[in-house]
This record gives sequence, C-alpha cells and structure tokens, in this order.
Amino acid sequence: MNPDPRLWRAFVVLSEELHFGGAAERLGVAQPALSQQIARLERQLGVRLFNRSRRHVEPTEVGAAILESARAAVVAGESAAETARAFARGDRGELRLGLSPGVHYLAQGVLAIYAEHHPGVRIRARQDSSGLLAAALAASELDVAIGFCAAPTPGVAIERVCDEPVVVAVGSRHRLADRELVTLEDLREERLALVDPGDGPGYNRAVVELCREAGFEPRALEDPRGPMAWETAVRQGACVGFTANSAAVSAARGVRLLQLRPPRSFPIQLLWPRDRPRTPAAGAFAELVRRLRRPEPRSYDQAGARRAAAGTLDSRLAGQSGEPRQGSARSRR
Repeated sequence: MNPDPRLWRAFVVLSEELHFGGAAERLGVAQPALSQQIARLERQLGVRLFNRSRRHVEPTEVGAAILESARAAVVAGESAAETARAFARGDRGELRLGLSPGVHYLAQGVLAIYAEHHPGVRIRARQDSSGLLAAALAASELDVAIGFCAAPTPGVAIERVCDEPVVVAVGSRHRLADRELVTLEDLREERLALVDPGDGPGYNRAVVELCREAGFEPRALEDPRGPMAWETAVRQGACVGFTANSAAVSAARGVRLLQLRPPRSFPIQLLWPRDRPRTPAAGAFAELVRRLRRPEPRSYDQAGARRAAAGTLDSRLAGQSGEPRQGSARSRR
C-alpha cells in the first residue's frame, strides 16, 4: 500500500526541523497528531524512520536514505494538486468556442480580456452562423458560443446577455444611400435580405417580426443560399438588410449603414449544451461575457469602424487557436 501523500510531507518537515514541536507548528497540526502520522508511515513502510529521545530526533539510516525521494514526492503531489485546482478554476484546459460574425466587437473585447486572465487555456475558436453554432453545441462539438439572434435549438441553452441596436445596410448606389436615418416605413417597398434558413432561422424570424410590427409583410430575396448571399445581395442593390453595430465591420465594402428610427435591437446570446456539464473554462468565459455589456454607441462611423478593426476578429482568432477560422464563407449573422 502506498502511503498517504500527507504522511510524506510530515516525514520531510520533521526531517528538516528535527523537533516534533517545531514540525507540528510548521504543519499546522497538534504535536500528538504529528506523532501519530509518523508512526502510521513507519507501520506502512515496515521500518523505523527516526530515532527518538526526550531531547533529540534524528533520521535513521533508512530515513536519511529516502529523504530526497520523499521531498520529490511532496513536490510532485503539490504540483498535481495545483494543476487540478487550476483546471477547476478555469485557468487551464481547452475552450472550444463558437462566435457568430454578428458579435464582432463584443468578441474582440471578451477574447482579449479572457486571454489576459486565463493564459493557460487554449482557445479553439470557430466562427460561423448562429444556427450552425447551435447545431455544433447540440452535437457536443463546442463548449460555449456567443450567438446573434439564435433560434431555440433542442439540447441547447440560450441566455440573452445584451441587445445591439439595429442598423440598415444598403448598397452604396441605393436610393437611400445618402440618408443618415431611415424608418421601417421607408423600407416597406424594399426587398429585404435574409440568410439561408438552415444557418440563421432566428435572424430571419427577427427581421420578419420587425416588419410586421411596422404593419407590413417583408418582401424577401428568394432562396438566399450560398456563400456571401446576404452581403452580395445588399452590395448589388437588390436588397436592403438589417444588421447591428456589433457586426458592422463584417459588412462588405460598397455598403452603407443607416440608423433606424425609432430604434430597434437584436439580441446577443450565450449558448451552451443543455444536457452536458459545463467545463470550468467555459464557465469562466460565460461569466466574462455577462460582465462585458458594451454601452450602446451614440452614432456609428462606418469608416472609423473599419479603421478600428485593423486588428480584426480573424487575426485574434488565428492568434488564439493557431488555426484558420472556420465558416468564413457563411452569411454573416
């Protein structure tokens, strides 16, 4: 039987102190308890480790011979315990993270702070539409995700953490491109860009609800499938689209962003597998997202946002995961 690691620590400290009172004080135990620990270790090993007298304690030949090995065992045990505690705190391990392009600004801030406070966690980041991220969570391929207008998905828990103001994306040659503000009524006769229903059913539903609140049924682009369908349709002027300031730098060039009045918002959400225990690293990440509710900007400067995004989410993801981001060709919802 291998001795309890705590007994090795008692042996090492007593070997260094050569005094039961001093060793007991250093260990934070009563002297009789230390005597019992040493006696138990000697019984388990079947040898005497110390010669004792009223005034003197010294290791036996066996005790002196095993002291360095005992020290190594104590150090190894403390190291193993600290590693386990680091994993339990979420300071070590791996985080399989999903990010919707609709949460660009929030993701930048969260990733920077998380990496600073949890440098021992390896982030394996995947960027994709909220619908596909939810499917990956349900299949246990991800630990946690930040979604944009994510729809309810079996096996996936969704928590709304903040709201982002809706802005209207139009092509640079669109009839509304010179406007700074538009109303939903201004868009009544416009065709609206949606996304592949398999990728973003929650986004599509949110767009339809916005229009119905304004008293009309949206006219949508037929069969919005294929890579970059949303951006291409808006840029070419075939449609206008709803997006949010958090995703503004993801909009294609040749697109202008207009403020919507009265203001409306889209939800930013945390998503995680409902029926699987959350890892400590994922729990720490989720808590950080809850704390970083970004204040709503008073206005939006599209050119300024693009300049500010010189260190884009793509580069941050590559730096964190060491891999190219996935899902880059998907519609940006």
